[in-house]
Amino acid sequence: MAVQSMRLAGRRAWIKRYGQGRRRLSLGSLDLVARKLDLPALRPPPHHGGPLAKETERRRIAELDALGVRVPEVLGENGDTLLLGDIGATLSTRLRAVRGDPQAMDGLVAKTIAAIADAHRRGAYLGQPLPRNITLDAGGAIGFIDFEEDPLEVMPLEQAQARDWLLFAFGMAKYYHDRPEALARMLGEVMRAGPPQVGRHARHVGMRLHGIARLARKLGRSARTFAHAVFVIHGATAWLALALMLLLIDWIGDGELDLLQAIVG
Repeated sequence: MAVQSMRLAGRRAWIKRYGQGRRRLSLGSLDLVARKLDLPALRPPPHHGGPLAKETERRRIAELDALGVRVPEVLGENGDTLLLGDIGATLSTRLRAVRGDPQAMDGLVAKTIAAIADAHRRGAYLGQPLPRNITLDAGGAIGFIDFEEDPLEVMPLEQAQARDWLLFAFGMAKYYHDRPEALARMLGEVMRAGPPQVGRHARHVGMRLHGIARLARKLGRSARTFAHAVFVIHGATAWLALALMLLLIDWIGDGELDLLQAIVG
């Protein structure tokens, strides 16, 4: 996949070209581990390539737009390419700009959490709500990008929504390493008010895997980062540990977080 910025009638737009699908081995390995550990919310969706990936993203954008979720406008298409409208700077860019200002950071994150929860209430799921796939325009409106994968190909809606929170929490962990209680409070408030079936998935995996986080704190920096994320979320749901187990299996094997890359691209 390649993304290129351009100007179109005075507006910024993005040309997105979809290459051939890869990562079958890593995705297959992750799927096998998730099945063996009875962690269906972490099953990876197929990573399509070419026109099929383009059609998946175009369909998902239309579905989310119909539900009132802010997504890019499809301005044109051709073969394995979409032309997408710009909907603002990424959350990761905004967070880096305010990293020394806890109040500003919390404001951005609280607004983002509210937008994810609102999308879920509308019946939506996002797929990869990482800071690099969340946008804020000049007026502060939250949007979402990157939809070439569809979690509903391998899981029901409530698991796809649980997966949204999982990936969001992982993506946010590094920004809150010195203030975990702030992130835990914001996530806890909205998730406790969420659908009960999502909570049931949370409790299931939390009971199975939370103890792994204690071990991870004694390992290398990468493992400690994700263990920290587990403890941030544990007060609210106790289920972020499901991905930690997979990450530790991978990290202990070769020192790299290949399986996480398979999840989040």
